[in-house]
Amino acid sequence: MEDTTDVILAEGEEVEVNPLVHLVAPVAAIVGTIVVRKLVNSAYERVTGNPAPLPRDPQVSFMKAIMWTAVITTSAAIAEVAVYRLVQRMGARSA
Repeated sequence: MEDTTDVILAEGEEVEVNPLVHLVAPVAAIVGTIVVRKLVNSAYERVTGNPAPLPRDPQVSFMKAIMWTAVITTSAAIAEVAVYRLVQRMGARSA
C-alpha cells in the first residue's frame, strides 16, 4: 500500500508532504474562509451602502438570498483551495 503523504507530480518528481500539513491545512482553511466572508460582506456594504443580505432573513427575497449564498460559497471555496495548496506547498519537500 502506498503512503498517502507522497504526491507524484506530472513530471514524475515525487514530493513527500509533511504530515503536519494534514493538521494545519484544515485550520488555516477555516480561518481563511472566515476572513474571506468578512471581506466580501464589507465590500458589499462599501459598494451598496447597505448591510450584506442575511439568507435566513425572511425580509430578503428568495432570489437575492440564493445569489448572495452563491457569491459567499464560491468565494469561500476558492479561498479554501488556495489555502490548502499554499499550506501543502509550504509543507512539501522533494524526495
